[in-house]
Amino acid sequence: MNMLKHSLKLTTIAVAAALTFAAAPAFVNSDSALDTVLAGLFPEASAAQADGKGQQGAGGGQGGGGSQGAGGQGGKTGMDKVLEADDDSDRPPWAGGDPGENPHSGGGDGKPDSAGTMKGDEYGDLIVLLRDPDTGEPLTNIEGEYYVCTDAACSETEFTVDGEVPAGVTPIEVDFGRAAVARSPDEVIDKALTDAITKLTADGVVLATDPAGRITYTVDGITSTIDSPLENLALYIDLVNGLDSDSLSAAEEALGDLATLNTAAALFAGVADKTGDIGIDYLVYQNVITDVVEQGDYYDYDGFSYTRDYPDNYSYFVQVGDVVETKTLDVNDYLEAINGDLPTGDAALFAAAADDALEVIELVHTQIHTEVLPGTNP
Repeated sequence: MNMLKHSLKLTTIAVAAALTFAAAPAFVNSDSALDTVLAGLFPEASAAQADGKGQQGAGGGQGGGGSQGAGGQGGKTGMDKVLEADDDSDRPPWAGGDPGENPHSGGGDGKPDSAGTMKGDEYGDLIVLLRDPDTGEPLTNIEGEYYVCTDAACSETEFTVDGEVPAGVTPIEVDFGRAAVARSPDEVIDKALTDAITKLTADGVVLATDPAGRITYTVDGITSTIDSPLENLALYIDLVNGLDSDSLSAAEEALGDLATLNTAAALFAGVADKTGDIGIDYLVYQNVITDVVEQGDYYDYDGFSYTRDYPDNYSYFVQVGDVVETKTLDVNDYLEAINGDLPTGDAALFAAAADDALEVIELVHTQIHTEVLPGTNP
């Protein structure tokens, strides 16, 4: 992980009571003194609150090997039995190298019960693996063993032994964060989809996107954002399923020209913690957990195209000593500084697009910063 990214994680701070701003709608999770910050500089944050959910768009998962998607309930692939094995850890008991604890081993001798077990094995949904950037499929050596990442950048790896993490090897564990909404039963996801579609198809509605690419809808002059993690997740699932089939899904029909994989990336970013990161592992895991694909399969992002085309004059407040100043930010330069260059490979690029959207969501929801951000114009 880019260490600069850790050091630049945005922190909302209290402003001295003596500072006075023009009255504006309160922002979610803002300090009381920040409730009077000019809404005009942060229309997306204000619009998101107007949605009435009290939720904020966010992402989860660590790029290149950190926080990942959540496990399933209510008929979801049975991974919940693994994910709930330990209240204090997301890693199942057999991930530490004890083959006798592995429900997928052949009689506790550490041997996989079939050749197919090595691809999409449930432990692979809990730790970070070296993956094909085009498909997201885990890479293996000539013996069919996985490369287990032992650092966040996946620059150091260890091989599995008979499909197991060797004793003494500490993999990068999956951190589910708020993306655990994916564990909701199917009926909860279905209701969230219905609620979102109702908003997107209201009489006279005008659809657009916010700076992060999330869906906004304007009715009678009032603009709101699809900000609920569950609604973003439900729309993502329905949209990508529709784009991958010959039939028109409800999300495709409601979104019209916005029914693209680029919109799907922004929806994907709207699911989990806005202070997290999204990498290819998170992408693969969530697709399996939410039944976008079956265990061992990988969604086809073939032909996905993305370049950074964000505003170069985004205004934000920064606290310099006891003074609050306004700075202008080139969001594209900012994203390059904290997320690095865009990767090659369809699945990796989709994950990077979602990670960029996640950072912009965080930026929009942070009114006061403690330092001048990279990409800021003087």
